[in-house]
Amino acid sequence: MGVLNKYALALVNIKGLGVKTFSYLIPDEMKDIIQIGQAILVPFGRQGNVNAFVVGFGDYLPEGIKAKKISKILDEKPLFTLEYLKLLEWIANYYVCDFVTVLNAAVPMRLLEGNSKTEKNIEYVEGILPRPLREKAGVRGISNRQLEILSALKEKGKMPLIEFEKLAKTTRATIIKLEKLGCVKISDEEIYRNPLENLGVSKKEELFKLSPQQEKVYQGINKKIHKSKTPILIHGITASGKTEIYFKLIDDTIKQGKNVLFLAPEIALASQLTKRLAKKFGTKDVAIWHSSISEGERYDVWQKLYKDEIKILAGVRSAVFAPLKNIGLIIIDEEHESAYKQTTPAPRYDARTIAFKLAEFHNAPLLLGSATPDVGVYYKASNSDNLFELKNRFNDAPMAKTSVINMQNNAKQAYKGIISVQLQKAIEETLEKGQQVILLINRRGFSTYTQCQSCGDVIECENCSIPMIWHSQDLTLKCHYCGRTKSFPEQCEKCGSDTIKNSGMGTQKIELLIKERFKNARTERIDSDILVKKNEHIKLLERFQKGEIDILIGTQMIAKGLDNPNVTLVGVISADSSFAMPDFRASERGFQLLTQVAGRSGRGEFSGSVIFQTYNPDFYAFQSAKEQNYNEFYETEIKAREEFDYPPFSQVIRLILSGENNFRAEKSAQEIALRLNTIIDKQGISERLIVLGPSPCVIEKIGGKYRFQIIIKNKMEEKGHMFISKFLSQITMPKDIKMTIDIDPIDIL
Repeated sequence: MGVLNKYALALVNIKGLGVKTFSYLIPDEMKDIIQIGQAILVPFGRQGNVNAFVVGFGDYLPEGIKAKKISKILDEKPLFTLEYLKLLEWIANYYVCDFVTVLNAAVPMRLLEGNSKTEKNIEYVEGILPRPLREKAGVRGISNRQLEILSALKEKGKMPLIEFEKLAKTTRATIIKLEKLGCVKISDEEIYRNPLENLGVSKKEELFKLSPQQEKVYQGINKKIHKSKTPILIHGITASGKTEIYFKLIDDTIKQGKNVLFLAPEIALASQLTKRLAKKFGTKDVAIWHSSISEGERYDVWQKLYKDEIKILAGVRSAVFAPLKNIGLIIIDEEHESAYKQTTPAPRYDARTIAFKLAEFHNAPLLLGSATPDVGVYYKASNSDNLFELKNRFNDAPMAKTSVINMQNNAKQAYKGIISVQLQKAIEETLEKGQQVILLINRRGFSTYTQCQSCGDVIECENCSIPMIWHSQDLTLKCHYCGRTKSFPEQCEKCGSDTIKNSGMGTQKIELLIKERFKNARTERIDSDILVKKNEHIKLLERFQKGEIDILIGTQMIAKGLDNPNVTLVGVISADSSFAMPDFRASERGFQLLTQVAGRSGRGEFSGSVIFQTYNPDFYAFQSAKEQNYNEFYETEIKAREEFDYPPFSQVIRLILSGENNFRAEKSAQEIALRLNTIIDKQGISERLIVLGPSPCVIEKIGGKYRFQIIIKNKMEEKGHMFISKFLSQITMPKDIKMTIDIDPIDIL
């Protein structure tokens, strides 16, 4: 069905300029067929005709603008709908950014280039030759050899032309002759590049029978799932069987003729999850969506989603933008994870917030799950009677026994001052039993800072006010913020001394020490530094699952989702590091990390143990993590949040003003804070919209830009959000100053 508008708004990906929208005149012959979401061909300057998407219509142009005509509609089938664009418009408004920025993040621009892949297929044409073929040799000029080829094709049916040429030991010239005779048909067909082919799924498995505890939670959710307008939370301790409840609810949803969106926080976890889904529901109905699948695979998945040929889409945060239709259930596993938040570039969206809106759009339930829920989520779920708890592990398996090693008393006896005697002994005993070990150190690299022993100067990134980190693998110092690298200096730039030493520790250093101390153990490291090859993480985790790795060392990515029954020891090298950040969520993040990684131990038939190494064993969040006691942690934390008006008792909005000139950046921040406070005071809402700052950011300089922040605590919910959005939309920044708007930031560093 066409439109009556005169102009189409086209989204164009321009070399050197990025993604922009332009208006084009709709030719008369297109007015009845052009639709939102169609791929079109439009003229653009010296580049000639370029691919574009239709994203809107209108009858008027700004004065002085003359529109060119659309050249061609490339595909009559749209790639997205008007409803999809409405969701993106809501995202743009909520995160206070322009619509094109959201479109650029949501729609893979390679779709504009048409990434479909085709292959030539051959099939036998029935009725051309009498049967049996061999009896009619010579009829219509067909040789015995050609009849042999046709017999082979008739037996095989339709198949790729290249494969058939090899099978029949024939040539393309012979095939073309048969095509001219009308005996065979050759056609170009689009291939679906399925990223699940790498997961090695061969056959479907039956759903597990739920335990009495799981069944009770499942039945409770079933009673509320289509009535509740607020998210439902499953708070289940690690290894309690949340996933099996998800699968049962997914099965119910598919039987109702609806589709499921299933989000996981990390690519490695999403890949594992997708493999399990494919085993239960088949590869045909399941798709995966994340940045590590190829552009071609992404193009094909997008096409199948739009055609409503996918029942279950699993993926990371960007999967909320995929055009999954007819959604009947949205699941967010490990909902507490900060990986659901896009921190840079804009739009700085949170997949959990968008999923909530997506659920509203589809009138579908939103189900959240975690062993360590976000404090705000737990607060809202418990106050809306939407909280369901799994308090015991599946089959009543015992929790791993946790020990705390106070490094104040044990560092001198520890191996290289880092690996305590107790942890060494536990590793030895675990390896002797043929069982596996996970070691967590939540820092990449070999060391965490490089310091002159004479004057104490720490080598910092020239662009960012943070220490550079030594990476022994490629013998360079790296900045983990801007990516700058430099070689190890021969002498101190400040005092000239050659007594420069790497201090602190990262995953690479722990890997080296473990390989030194346990020479016969098969040790591997997994962190973002090694995940450069496609599917490298999947291969490494599969090797660990198969028992080909004895000790796995990693950052926080190994703390979630790993379900290896042969892991009976988890060691945390520096359990204090997560609590040491100057951020209101630091205690929560530290508690979650330690609780999650502890849950990787003892998930099978063998009992597990956990060892935390710490210099501060009495800290309350640490004690709660040791006892795996979420409720104890929550009660302390929620009181502190209420006292200081932090979420869930307010919405936090963070403004960052940055520039190469320190004074001008600070001055701009002061002017904005003053203007905002003046308006708030006039409105008499200063107790409900609280402005803090400006003050220097904790990391004062990144990428050569000085940074100042303003923190706004919004206690007026949607009204306050609209007030701030309107205020920010009226601000014009100097050319040398950048303002970053972060709605619901995950940290204030």
